[in-house]
Amino acid sequence: MSADPGHDLDVFADDPEVAGLLALASAAAGGAPIGVTDAEGSLVAGRPAGPIPARSHPIVLDERIVGAVIGDAEASAELLTLVARALELLVASGRDQAERARVTHELAIGRRIQQSLLPRFLPDIEGWTFAAGYEPAREVGGDLFDVFQLRGRRDLVCLLIADVTGKGVPAALLMADVRALLHAAADNADGPADALGRVNGILVRERATPLFVTAALLVVDVGSGRVRFASAGHEPPFVARFRGGIDRLDVAGPILGAFGDATFDEGSAELRLGDALLLYTDGLTEARDPERRFYGEDRLLETLMSVCGAAAEEIKRTIVDDVHEFRGAADAHDDLTLLVMERRLHRGPS
Repeated sequence: MSADPGHDLDVFADDPEVAGLLALASAAAGGAPIGVTDAEGSLVAGRPAGPIPARSHPIVLDERIVGAVIGDAEASAELLTLVARALELLVASGRDQAERARVTHELAIGRRIQQSLLPRFLPDIEGWTFAAGYEPAREVGGDLFDVFQLRGRRDLVCLLIADVTGKGVPAALLMADVRALLHAAADNADGPADALGRVNGILVRERATPLFVTAALLVVDVGSGRVRFASAGHEPPFVARFRGGIDRLDVAGPILGAFGDATFDEGSAELRLGDALLLYTDGLTEARDPERRFYGEDRLLETLMSVCGAAAEEIKRTIVDDVHEFRGAADAHDDLTLLVMERRLHRGPS
């Protein structure tokens, strides 16, 4: 990154270290949006905090204000101050070519580890269809999705989607650990909320990692269509109803690995014939077009409404195609990950 204090802060928009820092700050603020603006107030990185941010802290280089870190009321002034200071140090220090090569190599290794964790095949269950989409960004990693039947329970299918607030080898190794822990916890816990609580306790007590994980964990009874779900600071899944309408599966729960005394709420829903579940990571809604506008949840819901009653593969393809159309020639700043499970209206061959 350039150390020139007079340089436009647009450089932040493409820097994975800045993206990781802002994601971590957002997670620390309970998912509250954190963004960076230039001296004119235009957003250059992170997530928008609304038309009038509740809090801000200036970014100062060589005694000159070159921008600000902004957040809503959930982000404390102390947190924004720390983020601004970190960005000032990042610009001032810069990175030489050797360091950049080391980081690039580490990211490539982390990417290979991450991709090895993704399922090669999705389950073949009578009466249900599955589809998944995963498109890695150039350097930012940390997404995971999985679908597996609980041990000894062919009638129960677990859906998992998660995102580590980091990149490279440390993030990939943490994701591998979390995947294994969640598999074991789901097999033995009394539901998804209990499973998240068990994994959180292990991460806090035994792993001592500075990274955190957001996750959504759902258990579906494939006979009745009943869904039990819990979340660790992750984007809420949606149910697209066959006859139209979207239900948001939103429950409270902090990110994994942050608080030892964390508790997780559990919700329930029912998938009727023709209904579909959508799980995704924030790389979808935070995809940006060439003017740096965000794809956003509203457009996602509008697109999902247009395919209510469709099979899982069609839902996935329609959403991914719409994100591509919106993004145009702009670079991907984060992984694009989504998972769809649909209860088929008509049984028989797919």
